[in-house]
Amino acid sequence: MKIDANKDLYATLGISPAATQEEIKRAYRSLARRFHPDSGTETASAERFQEVKGAYDVLSSPERRRAYDLRRQEMGLAPQAMLAMRVVASRLALPAIPDEQMLYVVVDIQAASRASSRRLPLNLCLVIDRSTSMDGERLHYVRAAAHQIIDELDEGDVLGIVAFSDRAEVLMTSQRVGDRMRAHSSVSAIWAGGGTEILQGLQAGLGQVRRFRGESLVNHLILLTDGRTYGDEEKCIAEARRAGLERISISAVGIGEDWNDMFLDQLVRQAEGVSLYVAHPQHILDVLRNEVHGLGTLVARSMNLTLRFGEHVWLENAFRTAPYFEQLQPQGGIVHLNSLRGEESVSVLFEIVVAQASLGRQRLLQLELTAEIPGLERRERIVSDLDVEFAVDPPQEPVPAVIINTLGRLSVFRMHENAWAALENGRREEAQKRLETVATRLIDMGESELARAALLEAGRVAQGGLMSEKGHKTLKYGTRGLTVGL
Repeated sequence: MKIDANKDLYATLGISPAATQEEIKRAYRSLARRFHPDSGTETASAERFQEVKGAYDVLSSPERRRAYDLRRQEMGLAPQAMLAMRVVASRLALPAIPDEQMLYVVVDIQAASRASSRRLPLNLCLVIDRSTSMDGERLHYVRAAAHQIIDELDEGDVLGIVAFSDRAEVLMTSQRVGDRMRAHSSVSAIWAGGGTEILQGLQAGLGQVRRFRGESLVNHLILLTDGRTYGDEEKCIAEARRAGLERISISAVGIGEDWNDMFLDQLVRQAEGVSLYVAHPQHILDVLRNEVHGLGTLVARSMNLTLRFGEHVWLENAFRTAPYFEQLQPQGGIVHLNSLRGEESVSVLFEIVVAQASLGRQRLLQLELTAEIPGLERRERIVSDLDVEFAVDPPQEPVPAVIINTLGRLSVFRMHENAWAALENGRREEAQKRLETVATRLIDMGESELARAALLEAGRVAQGGLMSEKGHKTLKYGTRGLTVGL
């Protein structure tokens, strides 16, 4: 018999997933007497009776029950599941033609409801740039933000503080949050001077995180900098890659315009982190607080999505679309999605090409999500199949709104990226037109501030200049954040 794992058969019988065979029998007999069409009761219902009987037929058989429970677990529907995955395709019916057809698929991964209240202890190190360029407002607001974080950490959290310029100094060795006055004193003692050598701060900070590194903690380093490092970029990337293998994640906060966004993006990518842009120093507190709060809600890490395609089907492009836009590069059919925080969703858009199709229902794609669940010392696995009906004249179904919205916002992000690439390759007129189109799209979306930035940069390019660092970062991180949830 075919088992529909989408239905909660335990709920149909009104029992717990841990119910014994005797409890299943008792529940069935009670409901059968209540709903049987010949019972003569007011609640008699042939449809409801068939639902109850169908649930009993599965759950009363140990073999069928095991198969049902396993499938529910694979789909992320089991009671103990920490993750839920939803798959939405642009169409579920396609014409059976020999020509290539494009299909868009959005995969959205969220924390299951039971995971939303978990708060894992942090093993955190703040690595603060104190080079000469940080003097004044920037260092003032960084210190103020660090003071606030110290006050808001839980007693069970671990904190270390490192300051660096052309050398690094451990201002407070990693320790359980308790003596907050000492931590405040360490932050207050930070002064500006010297150059910027990120490798020095990175190595010292990771050394502090490693003192308490454990599977039951969120092991994380936050780098705050306003400058470029020279000559040690590759060593920094290697350090971050090593940290990622040790399950130590890294976030980077770039302040102002003079830091290298390409380098910081590459750095954090090695260690399941994110780079963040702070245009004005007074916004440092909000950015840092949001990042630290998000770390405490970590639900899953090392998430991988494996794609298995049917015959004559292949992947054209893959993009992360939440919590931020980014083009992905699958390796061997595996898409690395990093981590998931409780208040976020991780979404991916796949552009899939279907080259040939015969009449009937066909499986185009199987998606398998695997992830580590920190604090529970287990991995979670969810499997979902995408089947499409091929017909001579398929019904014209509307494209789901999430697909339309995602494609619209993604196009703005890609257009800015293409404008920047055109400018770097000397195609000034193309860059100008793309920036003007970006501005128009942003106005339509109600993003007036970003639209003004795009028009300003288009004017700069039209007059023979280059995009400003501020304009580039504003548009890059602004369009990267134009995400839409399911």
